[in-house]
This record gives sequence, C-alpha cells and structure tokens, in this order.
Amino acid sequence: MMRSLISILFAVSFAAAQSNPPALTGTHFPQLSDFPELAQLGYDFALVVVDPNQPNTWKQALDAAQSTGLKLIVGAYPLPYTYNAGSWSVSQQGQQLLNYLQSRSNLVLAVYVFNEPYGSDPYTGNVTPCGNFSAADLRALRSTIQSYWPGAKIYHDIGSPADWAPGGGYASSTPCVGTKYADQSNMADYVGIWYYPFLGMGDQNSAGLANLKTQVQYVLNSMKPAVPVSLNQSYACPNCIFSGYVFPTASQLYQWNCAVRNIAFGAVSWYPWRKFSDYSEALADAPALWPLTTAASCGSGMGSSVVGLSSASGMPFVAPDSFVSLYGSNLAAAPQTAQVDPLPLSLSGVNLQITDSGGNPVSAALSFVSPQLINFVMPSNVAPGQAAISVDNGLGTTQLGTAIVRNVAPALFSADGTGTGIAAAAALVVNGNQQSVTPAFQCAGSACTPTPIDLSSGTVYLILYGTGIRHYQKSVLCSIAGASQPVQFAGAQLTFAGLDQINVGPLNGLAGKGNVNVYLIVDGYASNTLSVQFK
Repeated sequence: MMRSLISILFAVSFAAAQSNPPALTGTHFPQLSDFPELAQLGYDFALVVVDPNQPNTWKQALDAAQSTGLKLIVGAYPLPYTYNAGSWSVSQQGQQLLNYLQSRSNLVLAVYVFNEPYGSDPYTGNVTPCGNFSAADLRALRSTIQSYWPGAKIYHDIGSPADWAPGGGYASSTPCVGTKYADQSNMADYVGIWYYPFLGMGDQNSAGLANLKTQVQYVLNSMKPAVPVSLNQSYACPNCIFSGYVFPTASQLYQWNCAVRNIAFGAVSWYPWRKFSDYSEALADAPALWPLTTAASCGSGMGSSVVGLSSASGMPFVAPDSFVSLYGSNLAAAPQTAQVDPLPLSLSGVNLQITDSGGNPVSAALSFVSPQLINFVMPSNVAPGQAAISVDNGLGTTQLGTAIVRNVAPALFSADGTGTGIAAAAALVVNGNQQSVTPAFQCAGSACTPTPIDLSSGTVYLILYGTGIRHYQKSVLCSIAGASQPVQFAGAQLTFAGLDQINVGPLNGLAGKGNVNVYLIVDGYASNTLSVQFK
C-alpha cells in the first residue's frame, strides 16, 4: 500500500470439442457475494449448490447470476434423486427445482448432479472400490432428469473416467470393477476431470498434464456428448493425502493455468473458490493470484512475476490514472522516491511498460521503487481489459506480469496503509465563513486509532481519499453506517498524481453511532470497506 500518501458455464455455448475453442473459466463453490468479483475477472460461470427445500435460495442464486452476467452450474443438496431397484425417481422438491431452472434456462449451463459417483457413494461419502453407480445407472439418471426438463444438461465431477474403463489403470488393478464403465456415453453433457499437481513433496506438472491429455481424449471419444472440464487445484489440504496438497505459488498456478488451456478442455474451473472441509486455503484467500487464473493472462507479454494491485485496497483491479503497486523481488537496485512533478518515467534505473488489451504499449510514471515494491500511476490512455506489465529493473533483468484494468476501480486509503481498518479521512467543519479540517485518525507507528467526528460542532463533511474513482461515468455513492450520504465531489485531488478525493456530506443521522463502516459504490463497483467514528 502507499502509506506515504496519507500524510462474466458460459457466455456462449461450447463449440464442437474437436475444434478446440478457448477454454472458458469458472470456479466451484463461490458464495453469491463473490459473483461481482468473478465477473470483473472475466469468469464465465460458477458452480453452486442450492437447497431443494428452500426455493428462496434458487431465486437468490439465479438473480445474482443475472445481475453479474454469469452462467451457473446448479447442484442440489440434500440430493433429490433416489435409486431403487434399477430405476430413478426425483423428489417433489427436486422436480420443482428443475422446473424453476428450466424457466430461467438462459442462466443455467447445467445441472450438477454427483461428485465422484464411480469411486464413492454420493449419499454417504463412503469409498466404493468396486464402483458405486455404473455408467448405465448414470445414463438412466440423465434420462430421468431430462424427462422433467428435456433441455437439461447434466454435469458430473468424475475425476479420471478413463482409468475406470476396461483396460484403464484402475480397472485393471481392481477386477471387481468389471465392465461397469465399458460404455460411458450419454451419461453426462459435462464431465469434471482433474489432476492436482501441487504436493508437499513437490509439484507433479509433467505427470499431471500427461494424465489430463489421456482423460480429455477419453471424454471426447468415449463419453459423447460430454465436454471435459478441468478442475484446477487452487487449495491447500495438509491432511488430504500422505504428503498433503499445498497451495500453489504464483508461478506454479500461472504455469498450470496456461498449460491446461493448451489441452482440449471446454472449460477450466478453479477448485474451489472458498475453502471448506479440510481445506486450509483457497483462491478467495489470495486476491493477488486472481489475474493469473484467466485465459487472457496467458497472452503475449504476460507473466506471473508481478501483479498489479490497487495501492489503496490491495485488490487486483486498477484503473487509468490510479495508483498501482507491484510486489516482488529484485525489482530495483535500491529504494528511491520520486522528488519531481510530474512523476518520472524512470527512477533508480527502473522502467515500467504497460501493454494494454489492445496491444498498445505505454510507459508508466513511477512514484517509488525498491527491490520488493514499485508504486506507479497507471497511464491515462490504457484501455480496459487484461494488460501486460514489463519491469526493467535497470540491472539487466526484465520481469513480466499482468494487471486487470477497468474504467473505474474504486479503492479507499486506510490510515495504516493496509486497505483495511480505519479510513484515511478528515472532517471538514463549516461554521458560517469559518472552515476547519481535522484528521479522523491518528497513528503511532503502524498502530492507528480513530479520532471521533463531532457532528455538533457545525456543518460537517467527511473527506475520503482513494484512487481509481475519477473516471466514473454515472454515479458515486457513499454508504456510512448502512445509509447513503450525499457525495458533493469525487475526482482528482490534484496535489498527488493518481490520488482521488471524495467529499461527503453534509452528514446527517450519524451522531452517537460510534465506529461505523464506510464504502463507495462507483458506477456499480464497490470499494473496500473501512471505518470512521462519530461522537
């Protein structure tokens, strides 16, 4: 952060798998509140699970998808499917859910039915070494679901379907599997397959990619009409296997992302977005890695050495004329702060180039450089989209990275520079022709506390400082203590390049509220949430 300053499965249907279209991107098990961020990353879909006994959750999920432009793969739990004496039935609640999904089918990519129905019992989670539901069973289930919704597409997370087929590695070593999976056609429209390469004993990229290629070819050739979906590891689970799964580094995640996209997958789903069960870390915990999960990040000039983060919030969304931070190693020979205005294009030998989504290169003005951190202002003429970053450290080394650029990327500075906690704000008090400005915080070292704002002292305005706001086209809204307060001004602060100022007020209804939350919504995008205190 910059303490120095404080003083959208799928948008389109899959084409034929043989044409190898670009794999689209989604994730398993996000919360509905994550949908805006997924859309901002350019994701196409989310896999969610709803309760078939609570219709309000169905509407909430579909409404959230509609408002953000995402498609959904929708599962149901408790499971509404029952298998008895060779036939399937769907509970009344399950039928109602299918009818509802059909009524909003433009938002639904598929129905998520089972997780690993070969090697485990989906109802109990118990391992079934000889195979649980056969391919014929699942074929019959697909037909049963489609009797209620003829156009429904069926999704199963299988894992390694080729291994269960006769002659496959697992079937060969487990004779009791027999021919249950000899014919896996017409049992699904989408099949999740995976190989999780990041282990405590080291990554297994080469073996993993070879395995995935085998599984993909099996799905395309022997599981028609199914489209293969890669579940990419984005979690840590120390106790899952003997060596444990570890959370990938930026380089590992990026290399795996781009390598998988060179295989004929119809989609990539990052698994999972939020941690659950025995998972100790997941992708939602690492915003700095989000730009490395997209298809665009694998484009020319991109890399994983640096990722553009808002200097105010630390989130991976930036805007033209906003302050951006890059964290890394060997970024510069020594620390240096710019002492001139306008900011220089070269500082301590460091030069930084942005190539925007239209392929246009432009140099960036630098405010601070050090071996571990560069702060710069995103050039004003950078086009929205995923941009490539090139850092020449002046020592003969160039590092590549990426940033996600939007027209606006609202972020508020906090008093301690972390992007959380107490706002770097001030109170403007007006009494007739007299005005006074008082900081709404005080800091001793890195510890900051709020200075209570006294609304009885006159007409009071709150001054907030942020970045990524000035290019708004529609509106800037401010919420304080859950209520909207009028915004009188939002734009460039003028003293510092890249710094925006927001004047809010006159403030009403906040006396005696104590510590309250404050955030902005700019052209529909929410900033980070900070706090201020009122007497």
